[in-house]
Amino acid sequence: MKKRNRSAIFIGSIITLIVLVFSMNLHAAEYKIRVANPVASDHSWGRAAVVFKEELEKASGGKIAVDVHHAGALGKVREAMEMVRMGTLEASLGGVAHIQRNVSELGITVLPFLWKDLARLFQVLDGPLGKELDKRLLSANFYNLGYFDNGFRHVSNSRKPIMAVEDMKGLKIRTLPTPVHIAYFKAIGAAPTPLDWTELFEALRTGVVDSQENPPSMTYTAKFYEVQKFYSLTAHVNEVGAFVMSKTFYEKLPKDLQSAVNAAARKATVWQRVENDKDNQKYLKELEKAGMKVNAIPEAELNKFRKIALDVYPDAVKEFGKDGKELTDRFVAANK
Repeated sequence: MKKRNRSAIFIGSIITLIVLVFSMNLHAAEYKIRVANPVASDHSWGRAAVVFKEELEKASGGKIAVDVHHAGALGKVREAMEMVRMGTLEASLGGVAHIQRNVSELGITVLPFLWKDLARLFQVLDGPLGKELDKRLLSANFYNLGYFDNGFRHVSNSRKPIMAVEDMKGLKIRTLPTPVHIAYFKAIGAAPTPLDWTELFEALRTGVVDSQENPPSMTYTAKFYEVQKFYSLTAHVNEVGAFVMSKTFYEKLPKDLQSAVNAAARKATVWQRVENDKDNQKYLKELEKAGMKVNAIPEAELNKFRKIALDVYPDAVKEFGKDGKELTDRFVAANK
């Protein structure tokens, strides 16, 4: 009798397991989205990518599963963006400068001292001018899910505080991989060295470069305070993050799931911008607590930086496609 009971229990367990597996398969995700995030998981980009995951999995009723890979786990920024362009990766986050080689007009957004302030930046990028850039992204197989905030960038270094243009002379600085950025830093006397974000900490630690420029949130979460002493508030550029999806993948989705992707991305984008602004204010104080010496720059000296920046614009617009001059003029006018 006991043997019969044990057999019945065993058979019952097998049947239950089969039912569970079958049920799981019935509800398994039909689509999988991998998101490459180049920065730390606790940065607002990483946290917003998780918001996107949660919102989309809920909105799609489990039909879409999202895996977020943080801290460059899927490769360097350019590599991840190239995979998105080729359709071998579903989605990625990265600064717009890293896809300028595919969409040259994105270089306009990293013109030094272009943006009036943060509010104007997103007013422009969410408006008609931003839609112009979205069209160009689509032509390169990038579907734009939204522009994430990065924050205005400031210069850190291991030598001395930057108080004037002359203090930049000879500084080996890691820059964005975009011609206008390189030209600007050359014009103010620095020695620009483009490097991928994932290589930067080690380059600073070993002295390959002795300076970098990023907003407080990036500078703090990357722990640059461990290898940099001075942080000077230049606020020379705000390179937004492009949250892009492979157009090839996006167009394979049914219309209802495309709508779910768009809604989740919009929620994540709005959330990220608010959080990132708060983070930059918080992390500026944290950098000081961590031992970095933070300094403002006299307005008269900042005006010198701005004047040099404007001098590089005429050559820069040649890099922005056949209608680059006209499009640049529209961006400049929008920031008056």
